[in-house]
Amino acid sequence: MIKEYFKRVVGMCKPWQLVYWWILRLLMIGGIILRLFESDSLGMYQPLQMAANLLGMFAFEIFQMFPKKTFFRNFSSTFQNFTIMSFFLASFGGAFLNFYYLIPMYDKVLHMLGCMVAVFMGYELVCAMQLRDKQHCSPKIAALAALGIAFAFSTGWEIFEFVFDQWFGGDAQHWSLEKAIEEAGGLENVFMLIPLEPERLHARFAIMDTMADTILNAIGAVIMYIILKIHPYRHKNDNNVNKIIADELDKNTKEEIKA
Repeated sequence: MIKEYFKRVVGMCKPWQLVYWWILRLLMIGGIILRLFESDSLGMYQPLQMAANLLGMFAFEIFQMFPKKTFFRNFSSTFQNFTIMSFFLASFGGAFLNFYYLIPMYDKVLHMLGCMVAVFMGYELVCAMQLRDKQHCSPKIAALAALGIAFAFSTGWEIFEFVFDQWFGGDAQHWSLEKAIEEAGGLENVFMLIPLEPERLHARFAIMDTMADTILNAIGAVIMYIILKIHPYRHKNDNNVNKIIADELDKNTKEEIKA
């Protein structure tokens, strides 16, 4: 069973993918170990947060543990090339290297890139469900569905930030302008998608931060949607899921006729 699992995982990946994945994973593991031996005000929060992101960096391998009839098994290894970098940039770059506060707009750029990855994941999800259910789907419809899935993900994240701030004392939506300025190292480093007059900055900063995230999420999602419309890679050539399904159904029909 275990041997078959590892053979399946390796057989679905290219050697360069495994090397690429493990370089990022080992860097993340190293960061976690360093944080565990450091004493700071964050305590165990950052190592635990990085460990959770590290788990997400094994998504493809985890998906292959699911039963054969579930759609998770039909995700291609390609999706992890993008999701693993998202986890790495957010946790290792943003938290461990403190890029969120050292690099202006780092968080906003990640929002846009994250939503691009969300559309990509949505597309993979649609294709995986196609293969499970043996149903044809137009690549344009698959891309449109992926766009909707990404907007659901991004909306869910903004809801999480609101809940975290409202009931658990967080500041994910930057209710405190002073704290945002302190973390950013000065007002000039605080990203404002739409400039505000100084007298309105305190009153409008939280909503402007949330709306900036939402707008950049939408921009990233639309960019990836257009890319997938132009290049629906799982609906072309040998990767064409519709052709794979048709060939499999045709094969099953012929076997039933012979029987």
